[in-house]
Amino acid sequence: MVDIEKMNGKYRHSNLVGDIKSTAGAFACDLLELAELQSKLFRADAKTALHQSKGSAAAIIIAGCCLLACLPVAGFGLASAVAYYFQWQGWVAQLAVGGCLSILSIVVVAISFNNLTRVRQFKRSSEEFSKNLEWTKRVFSDDSAR
Repeated sequence: MVDIEKMNGKYRHSNLVGDIKSTAGAFACDLLELAELQSKLFRADAKTALHQSKGSAAAIIIAGCCLLACLPVAGFGLASAVAYYFQWQGWVAQLAVGGCLSILSIVVVAISFNNLTRVRQFKRSSEEFSKNLEWTKRVFSDDSAR
């Protein structure tokens, strides 16, 4: 036989509230675990990307230093040789040599930046984040959440 006291609306309401609280708590716990895993994956991807981009970053720094340090000395010497060989005035040879060295340095920097943009290590993080977001949407839109 059914106990009449357990069938009143107050008892059913308190169970419903308890069920909602426990489900919401479990869902919040799952979301926190997902956020923690996502941050760990992002850190791992950042570490890998930094490791892979060290060479290109070093090449950019070295090329910049070479441009700044060697350009005045080597450029002036090369310009003097060009002026002597082609019978040009000194300032014309200096401009020609400076322009060529600048273009060469710009090409090295462009190639290095191109290599930096090819680092795609954050693909894993974004894929996992998309999966987690889809799961969250499914939980909110479906009655059978877990």
